[in-house]
Amino acid sequence: MTALTTKNTGKQVLSQKVLGSRRFSNYWWATIVTLGSLGFLLAGISSYLHTNLLFVTDPTQLIFVPQGLVMGLYGVAGSLLSLYLWLTILWDLGGGYNEFNRETGMVKIFRWGFPGKKPQG
Repeated sequence: MTALTTKNTGKQVLSQKVLGSRRFSNYWWATIVTLGSLGFLLAGISSYLHTNLLFVTDPTQLIFVPQGLVMGLYGVAGSLLSLYLWLTILWDLGGGYNEFNRETGMVKIFRWGFPGKKPQG
């Protein structure tokens, strides 16, 4: 999205918004990884408790060591990955704007980074 704005000092500034990590594909993959990791985690817990927590299949037939344990570890690893994906979306990493000032000939490029780091700009 491009907008030509005039600031208080009368300078003409062209601003371009840059889309960061809040893209449809990132939402899609974060959702898929979350659902998959939840399935693995519930399969591991179902194997341990001998109670079916999934409606798609019956993981109570799995032997907890090693099958249920590995399923649970995959669930934990997937949950950590999905947490990372959702946090990058929440923080909008890579998002920002470009500003082109016609009067001074200056270009400003601003991007959001990880929290706690100074923004690039």
